[in-house]
Amino acid sequence: MFEVKQLSDKKVAGTVILHLEDGSKRFLIRTMNNQLALAFTNFSEEQTVLANILQLLKEDVDLDIENIRLVELTNGQIYDNNVPLFVFESQEHQQWEELPNQYYWAEAQTFREIIQGMDIEGMPFF
Repeated sequence: MFEVKQLSDKKVAGTVILHLEDGSKRFLIRTMNNQLALAFTNFSEEQTVLANILQLLKEDVDLDIENIRLVELTNGQIYDNNVPLFVFESQEHQQWEELPNQYYWAEAQTFREIIQGMDIEGMPFF
């Protein structure tokens, strides 16, 4: 017998690549319980998967979602659960410098460490 995972238990993850004016990049990261993670939310069946992550970015992270562009969508395995990962990009001058307490703009190496530190397969390497 196998266990069927309810849609309400599923997660949707995402990040935003922020292109700085000096040519470098930063990635949207979340801190939870003193650990670094991708921004994520529970999947709500009342919306599309894309709408779920956009709502998080708009309401929780306070990003200007009119000025982000989807550049990658992939599915990964995190602890045997399929998780959609949305990667957006934006320009520094199009977003607020200050983010809510649990979010911040991290360097690419920090983003890579989060991806490598999680049990994720099939994720692109940014």
